[in-house]
Amino acid sequence: MLTKKNKVLSVCPRKNLFIVEFVDGSIYELSKDIVISESIYEGIEISNADFEKILDKHKYHQAQSAGLNLLSYRMRSKKELSNKLINKNIDTSIVAQVVAKFEMEGWINDFEFGIAFSKDHINRNSIGPIALKYKLKEYIDSDDLINSVMENIYKELSMEEIIFSILKRFNPEEIRSDNSLKQKLVNKLKRKGHYWNDISDSINQYIEQAPF
Repeated sequence: MLTKKNKVLSVCPRKNLFIVEFVDGSIYELSKDIVISESIYEGIEISNADFEKILDKHKYHQAQSAGLNLLSYRMRSKKELSNKLINKNIDTSIVAQVVAKFEMEGWINDFEFGIAFSKDHINRNSIGPIALKYKLKEYIDSDDLINSVMENIYKELSMEEIIFSILKRFNPEEIRSDNSLKQKLVNKLKRKGHYWNDISDSINQYIEQAPF
């Protein structure tokens, strides 16, 4: 612990951090931005209370930088970003502050994330609404928001076309005449999280394309 008032012995740069050493032997790593903004330099005296505030700012700054770095790779939901930051041993209260700021600034948006996430998984894997809802729950806590995302997705994407993307690998006549193949396709579509009614209607519609 710092004494009531402590004097800075040295401030040494190390990559993007500064090593701040006090005359009592205590050593801290602080970000460059914090050292500059708080005017920390060799010889300055800082009270214990003031330095605790500086440490809090440093922790927040580090958490924000970590969050922005994660967002630089791809979109994240609030839940995912929070979990990633907590897994970096960042205090949950600081994580909550950072995520709240990111949401306020529009840098994270669970609805936009849900739409992009859903389109990607449907286009790549032709999954159905059962599987999609399950996957969205891993990233979004709000059931109302998940339902809103799914409602918008299925207004834009045709369920029939999603299922046809699986069926089109086979000739309609082939499916109509081969019950074993038809059952395999039904099972596959069930595993992909489609409802039976959608499967049945889509397969029947696809088979109707076959000449008799």
